[in-house]
Amino acid sequence: MSSAEAAVVTIEAVQEKHFADLARLQKEFLNSKVMCCCVPLGVFANEAEVRKAFHKCPEMMKVAAVALVDDQVMGFIQVVLHGMPCEIHTVEKDEAYVYMIAVDPDARGMGIGSKLLEWADDIGRQHGCEKISLDVLGGNKAIGLYERKGYVAKPASCFSLPAMFFFVSCFVGLRIHPSGSPPYWDYGKDIFMVKKL
Repeated sequence: MSSAEAAVVTIEAVQEKHFADLARLQKEFLNSKVMCCCVPLGVFANEAEVRKAFHKCPEMMKVAAVALVDDQVMGFIQVVLHGMPCEIHTVEKDEAYVYMIAVDPDARGMGIGSKLLEWADDIGRQHGCEKISLDVLGGNKAIGLYERKGYVAKPASCFSLPAMFFFVSCFVGLRIHPSGSPPYWDYGKDIFMVKKL
């Protein structure tokens, strides 16, 4: 795609036919982060794992969407609602949580992230949520997008800082991504962001 203006982006709910593309996007997204300072998190991302996760909790497919450009999956978002499995955040009853949002590097700047976040807002409202939240690592260029979309960073508690230091040190570590992403360690903190719906 030569220009962002030429791109027609459509958002649709995740279906099984998208699983291979979801695995590709998750792998790309997770490989920019590492665990134990050397193993890319995306090493385990594959179509079988995507299928297994959605079959384990089929309700998750109802709150997941893909962004299509010329019928190609170029973005993905997974929202989690109260009562759904989420190992990184305890979702409150009035909250929708953006578990993952990923955009193909070749499609950045086309408005895909914005459209996926708008879709997530609609899902939250449809389920009676009063707020939507997400976590992002400091230094991620997407923070500006989240702020433009109305997300506000919440200060970390003094109890969460040592835990986050441990997490970042052990599971993110110093990593310079081959595509030129900033090394997240330079910033070293998790930023919890919330938006009222």
